[in-house]
Amino acid sequence: MPDLRRPLAALAPYRWVLEPALALALFAAWFLTGLPYDMAATLALVFYTAAIALSRILPGVALGLLWVGVLLELTEQESLEAPYRVIAAVAVVAVLVGVAAHGGRVLRWLDFASAILLGPAVAYLFTVRGDLKFPQFGPVIAGYYTSQGIGVLLMSLLLAVIFVAAWLLGFLVARQRAAQTAQHGTATSVLVWLASSGGAEQTEDDPSRPELVRRLTRAQLTFDIAGAVAFTAFCLLVGGVWDRAGFLVTTAFAVAIALRRMSPAVSLSLAWLGAVLQMTTGHSILVSDIAVLIVLYATAAYGDRIVRGAGLISAGVGALVAALYLTVTAAVAQGYYDLLSSQIAGVALQFAFLFVVSVTVLGLSWVLGLLVRTWRNARVARRARVEAELDRNRAVQDVVVEQERTRIARDMHDVVAHSLAVVIAQADGARYARQTDPEAVDEALATIASTARSALGDVRVLLAELRQSQPEPGRPAGAHDGPQPSLADLDQTVEHIRSAGLPVTLEREGDIAGLGSAQQLAAFRIVQEALTNALRHGDTSRPAGVVLAEAPADRGPGLVITVRNTMRNTTPEPTTSGSLLRIGHGLPGMRERASLAGGWLTAEGRDGEFVVTAFLPGAAA
Repeated sequence: MPDLRRPLAALAPYRWVLEPALALALFAAWFLTGLPYDMAATLALVFYTAAIALSRILPGVALGLLWVGVLLELTEQESLEAPYRVIAAVAVVAVLVGVAAHGGRVLRWLDFASAILLGPAVAYLFTVRGDLKFPQFGPVIAGYYTSQGIGVLLMSLLLAVIFVAAWLLGFLVARQRAAQTAQHGTATSVLVWLASSGGAEQTEDDPSRPELVRRLTRAQLTFDIAGAVAFTAFCLLVGGVWDRAGFLVTTAFAVAIALRRMSPAVSLSLAWLGAVLQMTTGHSILVSDIAVLIVLYATAAYGDRIVRGAGLISAGVGALVAALYLTVTAAVAQGYYDLLSSQIAGVALQFAFLFVVSVTVLGLSWVLGLLVRTWRNARVARRARVEAELDRNRAVQDVVVEQERTRIARDMHDVVAHSLAVVIAQADGARYARQTDPEAVDEALATIASTARSALGDVRVLLAELRQSQPEPGRPAGAHDGPQPSLADLDQTVEHIRSAGLPVTLEREGDIAGLGSAQQLAAFRIVQEALTNALRHGDTSRPAGVVLAEAPADRGPGLVITVRNTMRNTTPEPTTSGSLLRIGHGLPGMRERASLAGGWLTAEGRDGEFVVTAFLPGAAA
């Protein structure tokens, strides 16, 4: 959707003209319809239009003026024509929306109570004091036929629904305006923009809520509009309703379908408007009533908490209204004019049956939307959980590799420092022994060459593979832990593992003495880590085996390490938050050791055993 913030911001200073313009339009409609002049009616209309004009800047005064106008009409003894009543009802709706959108918390709920109370009052003005009359049949109670009482009751219910829907729209606008002001500093939708800049300051508790007017992609908007057009064509062709009122009902429902995802609250209000128009024009069940199910589904699937609650309440109230309307119209059509006769039991059963069917169908539509919403949220949460698990694994992998590289760098530092110390000692000894023992010089030079060659191989491995090594925090430069371990120290390590409770067998096969200090250190660390993992996670009642074998001829000189141990549990345990296995520090560290030494390492479960296999090449010649 296009970004409307810039043009809306440019027109923002002129929003105050909206309500006075609407008030003048209603006053002009009174003159254009040619209604007769009446002092009480004129005065009531003045109060109505003044309430509309002040609903933005003085919502409390506007609500009071609205009640004054309604009370003036109630005191009028003459019957006013239907166009005037329609103008007055439009004024009531506009004021209720404005007060709910701009009023404070207390005034907003007074507006809600007024919406409920104004329903019967305006229904009385439409029927008893207006041109809308109901058939007169049944017993006479307090001077009115029973049918008239039922008609007024049904009209009161319909108007109360319209007024409450208008209040809900204003209430949602107020909430959304507060949210957008907190997030963007200005309203970003036309509907919210029209109701912005009220006289009372809005202080909402939770501004992080879904938008009243949701932003849709071009494809979604096109699909919704095309679906509404197809729905209209289907209803007109299949339903066969060609009169003006039926076409207006179908149009209202079609617009509600088009807006169901963009604004579920507005869609629900339009659906109620179409339903009320359908009942007031005397239509029974229409094909276009399918739109009510679609709108209820949308309120649960796309609306926020308030809209979902409004949809659920609408399902219950709508079922009650529909059952009452269909029961009364059916009774009239079948000639049950005396509603207190013996037919009352059948009418009551019919009402109960229609109510149960209506509430089931409408409620199932709402529940289906809620289930789809829950499934969609669960899918998004599951995807986010998997992505978080992958990110965590990658972070752990990076941390483990970096820690292992730091550890290897320290080991390499110790190896090179030890080699240089040997070189220096041999060089100083050869310099002093040059006069007394020339043969010692040759021996010292040979030792220097061998040590330097080995140190050069270690440095090459370090420079080629280790790119981001850092010293351990708090460790002094040049500090080391003493002589670095080699393959000769494995026997002591194996004894330590045995004393800890894991039987270990150590075998050496072939010539494995041609390894440099870096490769020997890597081999020692790999065997040490593999046996530690076997002690921690394996079955300590079964022996573990370590085989150090000379590499086959096709691989070149080197060492093949094989460590086997029986697994305690052959089924890997998944994480509690997903199905991805957690990555420990052992296996990545061993792989990094083997890689930096120029070799490779594999670790896998095989027939109830966990097997670690590594290859380390021999020292450079």
